[in-house]
Amino acid sequence: MDIISTKEVAEVLGVSEATVKRWADAGTLKCFRTVGGHRKFRLRDVREFLGGQMIARESLDVLHASADPPTHEQVEARTLALSSDVDGLVSLIANERMKGQSLAHVFDDVIAPAMSSIGEAWAAGKLTTAQEHVASNALIEAIARVRPLVERPSRHDRGRAICTCIGDEQHDIGVRVVGLILSAEGFRTSMLGGNVPTTDIALMVASEQPALVALSASGHANLDRLRSDVAIVAGAAAASKTRVLAGGHGFARLPSVPSNVSRFFKLQEFVTLLREPKT
Repeated sequence: MDIISTKEVAEVLGVSEATVKRWADAGTLKCFRTVGGHRKFRLRDVREFLGGQMIARESLDVLHASADPPTHEQVEARTLALSSDVDGLVSLIANERMKGQSLAHVFDDVIAPAMSSIGEAWAAGKLTTAQEHVASNALIEAIARVRPLVERPSRHDRGRAICTCIGDEQHDIGVRVVGLILSAEGFRTSMLGGNVPTTDIALMVASEQPALVALSASGHANLDRLRSDVAIVAGAAAASKTRVLAGGHGFARLPSVPSNVSRFFKLQEFVTLLREPKT
């Protein structure tokens, strides 16, 4: 039949019923109501919504082709990001937190796989650069809106933390999430973001002597440049006794890092490092 329910639309789109209702109430997805007040949808309107939001169903193949089948939450996060539904992304993160999941878990196991699939779909030519930018900016805005909701621990202030990409790195979503985690762990964070000259980072570390520096580098980083950049920051950090934690695919590709730099590969590992007693 041409008429389907909210539940059936949610199953088709891979999102929650609450998300479908929000789209319908906002007028983003056309619907009509029965005499009893129930939302109903025409298939042609759902197809038009998919096309209008530029979410090609075949682009989900990248996510579904992964070694592990995607979870409902991963598919929903991907769809929300591509739809530029910031409210939906914030709600998804909040709902996972209400289930007892840590912020690190939500980003490691839900958001990161969804965003990786978007990047892979873009690389395969199944999504345009514009679509990839829409998804990335939706997530950046969602992170900013989640930040005020993060509960700071009651324990004492753990000091200042500088969060920055290194060298000419411009992909700063990862370091923004790291900043969110640091706030939840009791640090006062300063976000430098992407494309920051390494000498400027080193000068800030040397002059302000923060408790911690969190570095991020994507897999696109030039390894020779990255090796040189991290050595400069590590030298400044050693002189000021500042702890350095480095994450991202770029650092994973380096054969080694300075002895005073600790690498992490998932945010849950990052939290473990943060909670280790000082040596």
